[in-house]
Amino acid sequence: MLTLQPEALQTDPTRAKWADALLEVVREAARSGQTVMVSTEPKLLTPEEAARRLMVSRSTVSRLIANGEIRALRTGNRHRIPYTEVRRFWDAQMTAVAQASAADVEADLV
Repeated sequence: MLTLQPEALQTDPTRAKWADALLEVVREAARSGQTVMVSTEPKLLTPEEAARRLMVSRSTVSRLIANGEIRALRTGNRHRIPYTEVRRFWDAQMTAVAQASAADVEADLV
């Protein structure tokens, strides 16, 4: 995985080292038959943004923060949630759903 920080993208508008690094990642993936996804994600999300991404209500996100299920940072009296934390929570939930339904899926296949 290649992570590019915004500062690197703003220093030189011409083809810079970051562009060469990105191109090399794409070429390596192509050589091995992989698909490449390029995405931009904010580092910190508001509870509202996290709720939209998790497809839950804002109050659910607040409850998850209060219960310690989602780690959040406090800035003044507001919460900010790292994007990586939202991804971690989403992945954990999807794994739990898959494990809980695995026996039913297997029974349907047999």
